[in-house]
Amino acid sequence: MNESWRRWGMTALLLGVALLAVLPVLDERAEHNYEALFQRALVTFALARTLNGVISAVQGTEVAIQPAGVGVTLTPGEVLDPVNDLVERFSWIMLGATVSLGVQSVLLEISAWWVLQGAVVVLALWLLALRWWRGRAPDTARAWLWRALLVAVFLRFAVPLTLVANEAVYELFLETRYQESTQVIEAAGEALEELGEEPATVPEPADNEGFFEGLRDSLGRAWDSAADGPGLAERVAAIQERATALIEHVIQLSVVFVLQTGVLPVAFLWVFLQLAKWVFRPPSPPEK
Repeated sequence: MNESWRRWGMTALLLGVALLAVLPVLDERAEHNYEALFQRALVTFALARTLNGVISAVQGTEVAIQPAGVGVTLTPGEVLDPVNDLVERFSWIMLGATVSLGVQSVLLEISAWWVLQGAVVVLALWLLALRWWRGRAPDTARAWLWRALLVAVFLRFAVPLTLVANEAVYELFLETRYQESTQVIEAAGEALEELGEEPATVPEPADNEGFFEGLRDSLGRAWDSAADGPGLAERVAAIQERATALIEHVIQLSVVFVLQTGVLPVAFLWVFLQLAKWVFRPPSPPEK
């Protein structure tokens, strides 16, 4: 009874694998998930490059002070130096993510190759025939056929299933994190751009004061003017606030794409290989 159930179960499995190998259902789903992930990576990469340019522009913003006719220049945007370094490294992460997705695209095309589809169908039907009509091939030949089917199944289904599982993890655990971080970074970039466009100059003293006294008074007026409008101190505080938000959410986006384009694909490929080895392990020879 147990042997009969095993035979029918293996028959259903082999027929299902052969049918799934030629149907486009899994490939279409994987292609859709790949396009969604690739578009997210492109948008985020463009966002990182744009943010890098905005930060560079803000860093170049200067406050000009001219006490006693001598120019002194302050650059409040220098507080963004750590953020700029982080964004540059994030740009490299996103470049690596897009390269990884390009490799996955090629592998996805290979997995849908008609040769692999035919190999899976032929090997599955061949093993199915041997399963029902014993004695036509030695056990060694059947074992090699099972190994060949395992390789063909892995090449045919590993990448599509990995993309499907990867997108499922994104929708369950990463989507909210990605959307929130993207919105915060876009808002912070716009705010920094506005801060960089605001005028930031301190007028020259009206009378002929001494150099050091004029410098002291002009710097004092620059910092004290924050109480009446968009002065230097207010701008520095606003830039620091945006920098803090940027650091947190750039790291969050880095986590999302390192997982989706590096860690999860490798992990799912390994799990799928172990599962395929367990499901398609060669049946033990019958006892004599």
